[in-house]
Amino acid sequence: MLTCQKLSRAAGLGKRLAQAANVHGMYVHNALLRGEDRGFAFGRDAADEGVCWFGPRGNLVILGPTVELPPDIADAVAERIQRSRLPWRIAMGPAVIIDALRARCVGTPLVHRNQVYYVGDPSTVDRSLIRADLRSAEVGDRDRIVQATLELNHLDLLIDPARVDRRWLYDTVDERIQDGTTRVLGGVGQVDCKLDLGSVGPGGVVIEGVFTFAGLRGRGLASALVASTIADLDQPVGLHVGEQNRSARRAYERAGMRELDRCRLLLLG
Repeated sequence: MLTCQKLSRAAGLGKRLAQAANVHGMYVHNALLRGEDRGFAFGRDAADEGVCWFGPRGNLVILGPTVELPPDIADAVAERIQRSRLPWRIAMGPAVIIDALRARCVGTPLVHRNQVYYVGDPSTVDRSLIRADLRSAEVGDRDRIVQATLELNHLDLLIDPARVDRRWLYDTVDERIQDGTTRVLGGVGQVDCKLDLGSVGPGGVVIEGVFTFAGLRGRGLASALVASTIADLDQPVGLHVGEQNRSARRAYERAGMRELDRCRLLLLG
């Protein structure tokens, strides 16, 4: 029988599983250390303990367990996620649980695929790729970064740009510009490529939203941007990418990152 408890009461378990999950747990580890503990822990015994963490941007991350769950237990976890009524739109975690969650969702998801996790640190990057002109995005880059975000979400996640709330998007971009978590190559207002630091903390740094504008691809800009960003940090850096996105994976590997793990991703329509 599956037992569950609020993550706020099982923060120790959550942190332990996040650390054990390495790059898959970086985001959750940093969030729990900040006191962001919306979600629940589950399990029958120590071998099949897990955590479902619900983030503020509609992201659900499922950590653990260390063993392959039988279908009935995976389905019980999916049922508990639905009964929690906690909001989410994109979920990542073990395939057996994500697939059980998909089976319970109405309609056709935008994305249901495997993701590959990559990890790197300043000692692994290709030093020849490091660019001295790496910079944090500025206010003058705002429109260009919004355009990049819309195009990336359309290409990678099949999100129709017409359905994106522009006010929310501009607020998000403004916030990242203000706190310095968007890094770019290119002149002000003429950004060639960009990435976001989606999470920064003791658990590591998570890179998100790597994008190079059409017409500039094939020049190694993404590899240079990622390598330069990692070299500028003093922590392990992780990211995840669609298994079939060969060009992006080659770019990360050229930058000095290595494949570490995989998971399943589900994005609702």
